[in-house]
Amino acid sequence: MKYKNTLPVIMDILELFKNQNSSYILFKCDHIFQGKNKNVDILFETDKDYYLARQILQKEGFVCRLSEKIEKYKSMYTGLYKDSICSIHLHREIAWHGIKALDKKPVFARKRQINAVIIVPGMEDSILIHAAHVLFENFVITEKERKYFQVISSPGLDLKYMNHQVKKNKWKNGFWNVVHSTQNKISPIIIARTWAGKVMQEPYTFSYLVEKIIKKIVRKKSGFLISFIGVNGSGKSTLSKKVLEDFEPITKHLGKKQHYYYFGWNPEFFITKMISTLFQKRNKQLFKKINLQKKIKRFDLFQEILFLYIFVEFYYRYWKNIKPKLKRNELVITDRYFYDIYGQYPYARNSIILPLLLKLFPKPDCTYLLDVSSEILRTREKVNKDKKDGIEYVKRSVLPLHYLLQQKENYHALARLQRLKILDTTSHSAKTAEKIVMETWKKII
Repeated sequence: MKYKNTLPVIMDILELFKNQNSSYILFKCDHIFQGKNKNVDILFETDKDYYLARQILQKEGFVCRLSEKIEKYKSMYTGLYKDSICSIHLHREIAWHGIKALDKKPVFARKRQINAVIIVPGMEDSILIHAAHVLFENFVITEKERKYFQVISSPGLDLKYMNHQVKKNKWKNGFWNVVHSTQNKISPIIIARTWAGKVMQEPYTFSYLVEKIIKKIVRKKSGFLISFIGVNGSGKSTLSKKVLEDFEPITKHLGKKQHYYYFGWNPEFFITKMISTLFQKRNKQLFKKINLQKKIKRFDLFQEILFLYIFVEFYYRYWKNIKPKLKRNELVITDRYFYDIYGQYPYARNSIILPLLLKLFPKPDCTYLLDVSSEILRTREKVNKDKKDGIEYVKRSVLPLHYLLQQKENYHALARLQRLKILDTTSHSAKTAEKIVMETWKKII
């Protein structure tokens, strides 16, 4: 059996289990041996071995992605191990959806040891496991399963043992229908008969399946939202791009999509568009009006009304562009957020309504305030209006020093008000991005 293409991270994890004298078998692992996947299924001989493996993974920083509350006899752990993402599926029975397909004791008695850490089932058990996976999980025969089923009539194969296993576990007819099937999809009638046989053998399985279906309907997964806010020129666009790059291997492994969204001023609500267009024709700006003078009013009715309307515009954009992605369990990174209003407008700290609006606006899972010295801010000017790698760069002129200092004061007041994390982005954007990924990757699982 070819196994030398197995990824180093998988070999390292197996080494950890072997060093603790765990008795295990890898199954459905052809893709692992070809180096094409970072998901490995491992069956443990005893419950003691199974729970020890969970402890080992937890100690190495792995996170339980799916527990036995979701599927009986199985738990899945995902982790960044030696800078490589992988998922380890731990099994204490050969079962799918809580349905035991095979007795594992004879499977361990017939196991094959390929090298010091790679231990696999015998050929008979491999065929049985693939057939069970088709009947109780996938309901489709792929090319991988077909290769195993084609050797069913090979000389030396212990058909007596195989028939004993499937007969004892009440899916003999289903097994032979699968291995002799010329179709890719298994007939619903065959599946129904096989499942009915298992339910009759294990009556409690029916109640478990009903409970699992209800949990799946009720269980809601939400995506993850990271927002970068800060003074103009603090590096939000650059850091957004770098964090997305660093997150890509993780989101790809988890099967999640990732998105960048510019949450600066870009009106989408139709009333805002109409008003903005009207004022632009008159060479005036309403919604982007910022007082750059040093004197700030104690109370400004216009600003209060403006903040309220900006809240409506930003909430509409959140509802339209961000919330649907979070409902699909995706990762979203925003360059700016509604919180930036507090930092951008000098009057914000005097506002009566803005603190309330900040509380009412949907809170990101993580918000980072990017901080940099005023001297460096004055040297940072974006000149590219195009989009590159999904990141939008917009032209801006350097603002007066007194206004930049006012911005910094407001942002730091905001950080205290909202208890935000502050990151110094004067340099080392790569290290900053790495730090953010390490702080948040477990939360997106």
